[in-house]
Amino acid sequence: MHSSEWLKASNTGHFVQLALSQAAVRLHGLPHIPVDLADVDATAKSTLVLFPGHGAKPLTPDLIASLPRPATLLVPDGNWNQAKAMMRRIPALRAATPVELPGPVLGDRLRPRRNILPDRMSSFEAIAQTLGLLEGEQVQDELLDFFCTVVDRMMVLRGKSKKSDLTIGQPRKL
Repeated sequence: MHSSEWLKASNTGHFVQLALSQAAVRLHGLPHIPVDLADVDATAKSTLVLFPGHGAKPLTPDLIASLPRPATLLVPDGNWNQAKAMMRRIPALRAATPVELPGPVLGDRLRPRRNILPDRMSSFEAIAQTLGLLEGEQVQDELLDFFCTVVDRMMVLRGKSKKSDLTIGQPRKL
């Protein structure tokens, strides 16, 4: 995650760490402190980097079936320019197999930040969709229910939703 994202309330990478016990957030962009990915074998065929840039392969059932298990998923988290810079500057991200998703699965109103392009999504939504492809649709649904609750509450705090629209403690079914 880019270090400037860490303190933002709309930082969805932080929520990934709360929702997934095996998730680890590593900060990039701290002065004179390189991101430490020494424990990641980025050259392994099962190490994927979720980045829809040039040369990324569509994450399909055939690609997933060809991967040795367990798979490692790396996600450069930040705005588009920060993520592109991380892909250039972090050797482990450059060495991993880049994959991309077909597009967002949630409606446009469930965005903690405004996206100009309709095919963009938050890191949390992208991770949920990827894990749904890797581990099953139930995993994706549970993560997206969690995310919808987080975004609904965030919007209430920003004064952009009516409290009556929010069902606290009741996850949304997608």
